[in-house]
Amino acid sequence: MTDYNPPVNYSMPFQCGLYPPPPYIYKNMRAILVIFQCSSEIKRQFIPPEFEPVDGFDILFITEYPESSIGPYNESLILLYCNYKGNPGAYVANIYVDSEEALTAGREIWGYPKKLCEISLSPIIDNKVKGTLKRKGVKFLEVEIELLNRPPGMNPRDMVAGLPLYNLKLIPDVADNSKPALRQCTETVLSWEVHNAIGAHTLYINTEYSKYDICHKIFEDAFKNMGATYVECDQTLPNGRKLD
Repeated sequence: MTDYNPPVNYSMPFQCGLYPPPPYIYKNMRAILVIFQCSSEIKRQFIPPEFEPVDGFDILFITEYPESSIGPYNESLILLYCNYKGNPGAYVANIYVDSEEALTAGREIWGYPKKLCEISLSPIIDNKVKGTLKRKGVKFLEVEIELLNRPPGMNPRDMVAGLPLYNLKLIPDVADNSKPALRQCTETVLSWEVHNAIGAHTLYINTEYSKYDICHKIFEDAFKNMGATYVECDQTLPNGRKLD
């Protein structure tokens, strides 16, 4: 974890903020990027009206961060491809993390819809990698890929890094329950320095219904056998921007 002086008057608590300002640097991360496709009708249920769903591929992203500006943690994202005023990107439907710094910074700075979750990403065993998410006693998502020992069919930087990641940042009003105090559409663009990328195919994506999460609904009728990538890289997460 990068040393930093606890910020004052940047994030709560006022006198000793929980997280530093961006950019955040992630060294030696590894991840699986699993391609799937859900229908525009399903996407519309989980994408705000400012964004237009796009038919094509979507991404399940599970990663292990051994070293970052806010400490080690694991993370999983569901990215639904869409347009904003004609500009292609991916709406971040859900993010799961296992760190309070990652949870709080992601929500408060960028508007990432983060929840705490038990996340595991296995080492490579017999050319296979498995990711598992468990929350509130339910193992609601499990995925396994098999490495093919060949380059991926798509450049992983085009799948996540370099792609606008869209979010809806909501802050409730302290006194008025009828509307948020703040409602912003935001955009963030990651950058990656890829050290290793291997093509893979998806052995399975299994989901279990949970009343607390939306993963089962997204994957229930999705096309799931669309390929995958295993990647090792360094990542930079910069400041985002508010969309017009």
